[in-house]
Parts: sequence; C-alpha cells; structure tokens
Amino acid sequence: MKQVLAILFFLVTISIYGQSQKTELQLTKDSDTTFWKGYRIKDLANFKLPNLNTESEFVFRSWNPGSLLEISKNQDSVKAKIIYFVYEVWENDYKADTFVKEYYLPDSTATELYKYVSKSGIQKIPSDEYIEEWKHGFDGITHIYEMKENNLYSFKNFWTPKSQNGLKEAEFIIEFNKRIREIGNLKQYGDDFSNSVPFITYTYSGVAYSITKPPTKKEWRKYKRERKKRINKNKR
Repeated sequence: MKQVLAILFFLVTISIYGQSQKTELQLTKDSDTTFWKGYRIKDLANFKLPNLNTESEFVFRSWNPGSLLEISKNQDSVKAKIIYFVYEVWENDYKADTFVKEYYLPDSTATELYKYVSKSGIQKIPSDEYIEEWKHGFDGITHIYEMKENNLYSFKNFWTPKSQNGLKEAEFIIEFNKRIREIGNLKQYGDDFSNSVPFITYTYSGVAYSITKPPTKKEWRKYKRERKKRINKNKR
C-alpha cells in the first residue's frame, strides 16, 4: 500500500490527469488515490470533462454519480459550475453514447459556495480509509472531493455516509453535502438536466441502474430514426 501511494504521489506531483504543470502539487497524506481516481480519469476521457485547473489558487471539485461541481478562485475572481453527464443505454450497450450539459452558477452563488467550503473544515476530514470505524460495501454512493489550495492537493472519497451509524465524520459529510446543494440551488440544475437528456434509456456513471422514459409508439419510431442519424453523423 505504501509503495502504491508513493508512486501515485510522484505521478500527482508531476501531472494531474496527464496535464503538464507549471505548479508542482503536493498530495496530502490523508488522501486516497488507490481506487476511485482511476474511475474519475475514465470519466474525464469518456465525457471530455475539464481537467483540474492547477493555476488557480483554490479549486474544489465534488464528484457524485453523473455530476461534477467545481468552485475555483483566482485572485478576486470566483467561479462555479456544475456539469452533468450520462451514458445512453441501447440494447446491451450501457455506454452507447454520451450526453453532457454544463451550468454556470451566478457569481454571487459561487462566492457564497467558496466562503462556505473554504471555512467549513472539510480539509480536516481524512479520506474514509483513514477513519477507523468507517464501513464499506458494494452498494451505495461514494462522494469524492478534490481540493487544491496553493500547492496542496487532496483527493478524498467517502462511501455512503448515511450508512455509518452516526459516525461524526459521516455526519459532517452529510451536512456538508446538504449545505452545498442548498447554497448552490443545485436541484434546479439537476431537474433541468433530467428533462434535457435526449435518450430513452440512460445511466449515470458510477451507478448500477438505468433510467427509462417510457415513449409512445410514435415517439419510439421517431427516436430510432433520429438516433440512427446521430450515430451515422458521429461516425464521419
């Protein structure tokens, strides 16, 4: 384990997701990049998501199944955006196509999010591997946080905080996520994205289920025609 972490530490300081750096980053000791980082790298490639901006003085990225919230600060400029992404499910192919939509949050909301995250104390919570009583399982949702503050970089993951029987660190994560959703008014963006997905059946990255919007016969015939055109266009 220590050898693996040492190798990953070296890779992170040289390159975040293969991106050349002007700023050398130091991975915090309470990070855990042994498993979930590989999944996030695949999401970056499959959905063409933005790499971590290492030139900003502060970056916070919250990964959830099918979404990425990013808050960044550079001097007096604070920005925030949330990106949703799904795979189309077609017959037996659960990655038949992709759909991505990005929403920029108002500057006032971005500033409020930055103030909350930077002062919340999330930096003091170690990845769940280092929390003695944190339990793991096969089902559930893993919350992942990336944070860059100056030259310090952390990558932490937390498996299903609601299943941790009142563990204080889990309660902190639950409240932290709740406040981010409230401050960012993220439900409106999630609802808009769900209504915008052009696929009949789709799945979020990182979950074991799919979602179907039952079509009428007319809608189904139209969808198949439009899908054929879309696939042929993508092959050119």
